[in-house]
Amino acid sequence: MDVKMATGPSVAVVGGGISGLVCAVRLNQLGIRNVTVFDTGKHAAGGRCSSRYVNIDGRLHTFDHSTQFFTASDKRFCNVISFLHSKGAVKVWQGPIGHLKGGRFQPMKSLTQAFVGVDGMSSISNCLASHVNLKRPVWVGSVVWEELPRKWKVDRFGFYDYLVIAHNGKCADRLMSHAGVPKIHRLLQVRFTPRLDTKDQRMQLSSLWMLMVAFPKSLCLPYEGAHVEDRDISWVANNTAKLSQTKTSMNGVECWTVFSTKEFGSTHKVPQENIPPQKEKQVTDELLAAFAKVTGIGSKLPPPRYTRVQLWGAALPLNTLSTKEECVFDGQHNIGICGDWLVSPCIQGAAISGIRLAEFIQNHSSGANRTGTSLQPEFTSTDGHAIGSFPTDSSIIFKPKKT
Repeated sequence: MDVKMATGPSVAVVGGGISGLVCAVRLNQLGIRNVTVFDTGKHAAGGRCSSRYVNIDGRLHTFDHSTQFFTASDKRFCNVISFLHSKGAVKVWQGPIGHLKGGRFQPMKSLTQAFVGVDGMSSISNCLASHVNLKRPVWVGSVVWEELPRKWKVDRFGFYDYLVIAHNGKCADRLMSHAGVPKIHRLLQVRFTPRLDTKDQRMQLSSLWMLMVAFPKSLCLPYEGAHVEDRDISWVANNTAKLSQTKTSMNGVECWTVFSTKEFGSTHKVPQENIPPQKEKQVTDELLAAFAKVTGIGSKLPPPRYTRVQLWGAALPLNTLSTKEECVFDGQHNIGICGDWLVSPCIQGAAISGIRLAEFIQNHSSGANRTGTSLQPEFTSTDGHAIGSFPTDSSIIFKPKKT
């Protein structure tokens, strides 16, 4: 899994989220080691699999501010989990995790195992990133297919034999609009909406607001994570308990992550790069009020020690490509796409898509299979919660080896 001498065809991976990182690691395993991952992350790669580290009263606290946890139902992904666990990057989240309605909590009966990063979800992306050639923070503003040399010109970074697009949303749409592969661009065109329109055969993405809030003492709630049935809030999680920070924080602070509903995200959507201060205050106040209501704490909710809101403009796919091929690969133009929207909107979906695309590239470069996948824009609706899908298989239980 370690980065070794560059061999094989050159591959540029645009996007250092889970799908892009796993694709690069898998290419390495398959003997293709001349791979470069480009990511815009200022602090780390990982995309939505990330954490924020906040100094509160002189102590550093961790918030998982996007992906909250993940599950496993595919044996290929179990291999990824086993590798991450062997590197000390993941652990089983013991919970309790469930559903919250009107202040009443019910454990999630269908959940077999939940996984999280040991020191936040960034532990996972940091581990994967350490095994690839990663360039960040880097903005790739243009990619062009050059037919004569049959290579991709990737911005100012030179020519590559293969191109992997491992992100979506407006940026991917813009990037591919003049790349010379209109069928690939068609698949990356996007619509933002809280409700899926099944007649619109484009990728459709929801927007969510996220609130990080730290209280000066424990709220003594009987759960660590809960999907919420409410107009404004879809999920709440106690980061302090989930990440076992209680003993190390020492100052009594309890950190929570709160996610809005898709409808709330759409109603309050603004340019996420430049959120007006008045909108930030409005969203913070409304999500705090909703948190007090759904937890049943009401007016007894203590004043927060810290708050911060963030808008995830392209938070979650509402539909997936219906070809079931788990990735997109155009063998005529040496380009592929990987991402959770090609399998299922979750960490497992992103990882599997990256694995499959790496295998397509290896087969194509070796001459074993020169064909590609379907490039038809045919989508189907996804199943899951506002923060993603959590596929399970009761026959698959991860049993970490005792050290």
